[in-house]
Amino acid sequence: MFFNPFPHAIGLDIGDLSIKMVQLSKRRKRQKQAAFNLIVAKSTRLPHGLIVGGILEKPEAVQKYLIHLLKKRTPAEKFYNTPWVVASVPDSQGFLKLIQIEKNFDDIIDEDIVIAAQKHVPFAANDYYLDWQIVPNSKLAEEHSNILIASIPKKIVDMYTSLLESVGLAVVALELGALSVARSMITADKQYIGQGRAILDINEAWSALTIYDNDHIQFSKSLSYSGEKLTTALAQKLHLSYDEAEIKKKSQGLEYSRDISWPILAEATDQLVMEIKQTVDFYYSHFQNTNKITHITMCGGGSALKGLDKILTEKLKIESAPGHVWKNLFSPKPVNVDETQSLKFAKAVGLAIRAANNPFFDDNYI
Repeated sequence: MFFNPFPHAIGLDIGDLSIKMVQLSKRRKRQKQAAFNLIVAKSTRLPHGLIVGGILEKPEAVQKYLIHLLKKRTPAEKFYNTPWVVASVPDSQGFLKLIQIEKNFDDIIDEDIVIAAQKHVPFAANDYYLDWQIVPNSKLAEEHSNILIASIPKKIVDMYTSLLESVGLAVVALELGALSVARSMITADKQYIGQGRAILDINEAWSALTIYDNDHIQFSKSLSYSGEKLTTALAQKLHLSYDEAEIKKKSQGLEYSRDISWPILAEATDQLVMEIKQTVDFYYSHFQNTNKITHITMCGGGSALKGLDKILTEKLKIESAPGHVWKNLFSPKPVNVDETQSLKFAKAVGLAIRAANNPFFDDNYI
């Protein structure tokens, strides 16, 4: 019998310029795969300057937007009131990587992982929280074990925990966004034999590329490309207001035209292409048993930019396309959210899937 000690827990994605909330209810298992119904998916935008680069610059103001999001806005809006939350912490402030320890997993103790992680984690000793998961190892010798490590500075975790508790939420778990996005965007009941995947998460203020291969996340890297960067570039170079630049960006996109905005957007996207190439090449040269990255799954609100998928496919020679955010719900009920609008909820959906399961005993991050 399924039992979740945190009933109706929500997934909460806190970004620099918006907060997204998703709540799911768990159905009986679909064969061996858990299934979920969508209860609610909604978001609220944040003004510039409240959160910058994942740092809570004005937490008191963010509190007000959180309280607004957590309230039912209309009598018709239905979701369960709950104190429980599984929330994201910013990828730009954390570190995620699959490492190897030359021991059989039965012989590994916590101290082995702590010592090994110190060789990889880019934070000062004792200044960060460390979490890990031993992952299956089918290709290496038995004396090797694969460990997925995730770390984030204590001051960041404490900052977000304090924010959530200040609005009456009880934190069940915090996790890096790359884990959440992979949980929603990598098809749960499919095996990718002999091929790797990349997940390109493009948000308002930042982007991240996560490499998924050999049935697990390998690592994730923050990128400079963002919807905010594109809008700001248009506003500055064309002497437009921010709102005017945002409208032009969405209407023009990357579909070639003689409009003066096109070369500005194209130049920024060329930089994105270069960063993706560098990240994929780094993976091929620094990791073992790599498979070729054959597909880039796009998500986040910025991934809906017109023509972006075609540009990436053409210049990277890797098929690129927006993903299907709701596919891992396996629900017979249709999700009545526009497909393009759904892209911004990818991370919140991954958080909500963990929340709707027993978050402490989910034996696979994905």
